[in-house]
Amino acid sequence: MHLKLVRSGGLAGLTMVASVDSADLPSDQQGLIALLLTLGVSPKPDAGQRGGPDQFSYQLEIHQGEHSVRHHWDEPDVPEMVRPLLAALVNEARPAH
Repeated sequence: MHLKLVRSGGLAGLTMVASVDSADLPSDQQGLIALLLTLGVSPKPDAGQRGGPDQFSYQLEIHQGEHSVRHHWDEPDVPEMVRPLLAALVNEARPAH
């Protein structure tokens, strides 16, 4: 599976992008990635429900063959079980061009 994370917002407003193969991530993340792929698209929150101005927003795309899903979370709404995966992806992220 291929994953792409776009993290935007934060104090500096810098957009960071990570694009990795799931095999390059820790083995304990593989089950979560498969679960997120089967869950389908998460709804994008309403603009009025967004986190604070200095918080991060995450968009995670997961691709496996012809099947793709996109998840979106604002900082206060990131599920606890997803936080370690996002942290691993942020470690691989680079500034967007």
